[in-house]
Amino acid sequence: MINNNPFRSFYPMNNTNYTAQQLAEYNKTAKFRKNAELEGSGDESSFAAKLKKADEYLASGESCGATDSIGIILRQMDDPAPGQPVTKTVVHDGVPVVVTKDAMYGNSITIGGSLNPDWIQVATSVGTVNIDLNDMEGLSKCLDMFSPEDVKLIMRKILEVKQAREAQKQIDDMDSELVHSEQEDSGDGDSEEKFL
Repeated sequence: MINNNPFRSFYPMNNTNYTAQQLAEYNKTAKFRKNAELEGSGDESSFAAKLKKADEYLASGESCGATDSIGIILRQMDDPAPGQPVTKTVVHDGVPVVVTKDAMYGNSITIGGSLNPDWIQVATSVGTVNIDLNDMEGLSKCLDMFSPEDVKLIMRKILEVKQAREAQKQIDDMDSELVHSEQEDSGDGDSEEKFL
């Protein structure tokens, strides 16, 4: 880089794509191992090996589907009949998570709950998530069950609700101060005479 070079000169970076060479080397190694009757195809962590596995998986006709835990739970559950929702309760890190599939209302996921619940609902890719704002510890233990996109939606909704409630509290405090100051002003006999 220029900043670390005492002569302030620029050295070009090597942007050569070695994918074709890596694939050729992988194929050569795989062929050698096959002729030698060895198990596997060599370096299973190489880019070429992963690419070959991805091609085989794609050719098999399988589809990946959801990779988060909630998505997997939903895929394992039976399909609901109209008016007969299907419910499954799992305990994740000590927190009960109730997953419900409903033909009419869609999927819902309820996380934890406290003795004095303050529920909010968040629309995510896997359904509506019911979160108790008084049980944030339970939610934090279950965030790894969701995809990163859904975690962003959940955290954004919590932040919006908390900001809205804080703004409403400030407005209520200002209203009560205004009412209190008006009552003090109207309590003065002189001020009433001035307005009459």
